[in-house]
Amino acid sequence: MRDTKNYGSKTLKGRNLAWLVATLILDFLVLLVLAFHTAIEDLTPTRLAAVRASLTALLPIPVLIFSSLISADHKAILVFWRCKHPLPGSRAFSVHAPADHRIDLTKLKKNVGEFPVGERDQNAKWYGLYKQVDSDPSVVDSHKNYLLFRDIAAMSLLLVPIVPAVMYFSGLDTPRILISTAWFLGQYLVAAFAARTTGIRFVQKNVLAVHASRKVTNSRKKEADG
Repeated sequence: MRDTKNYGSKTLKGRNLAWLVATLILDFLVLLVLAFHTAIEDLTPTRLAAVRASLTALLPIPVLIFSSLISADHKAILVFWRCKHPLPGSRAFSVHAPADHRIDLTKLKKNVGEFPVGERDQNAKWYGLYKQVDSDPSVVDSHKNYLLFRDIAAMSLLLVPIVPAVMYFSGLDTPRILISTAWFLGQYLVAAFAARTTGIRFVQKNVLAVHASRKVTNSRKKEADG
């Protein structure tokens, strides 16, 4: 999985920007209620609409900055909790393919050739298979979901120390600081597990299962040769 080293991934990340902004808007509203003790009754539809419009206009640049502060490899480490070869493509043939009952390993091997053993080689092999089906709607959708949850996880973890620090230097009390810390830490854990699940599904169901079901012809190569 080389999810940020090609144009398609950048396009998917752009499509996810609105969801990342929406996540931060939700975080802001939660902090207003839980950390800053804003009464829910004060958040009238008119005020909510005004807050949403203001944040929607202001947040895209900070979101892009947050997203760029951590590299794709480090984001994968934060999601899969593995320092070496963290992406699930690195265990595509040794772990994830055998774990999915929908994948016929005999047919998969017949269609794609021998399975590599090393984690680096597995990821390279899987990535080549992915590029053959990367325009398939189910593959695009699965890839987009993985990138979205991965970026939410990374952004949330960045905010775990940042927001409480800002609150501390603003003179807010310890309980409210702890509430904000717990919120962003919980959001990171939920998003990380969601990213892990969608990432593994992306490897299994949306790429390997396709190759196990049929022999995929590399149409791009044929077009280039023609």
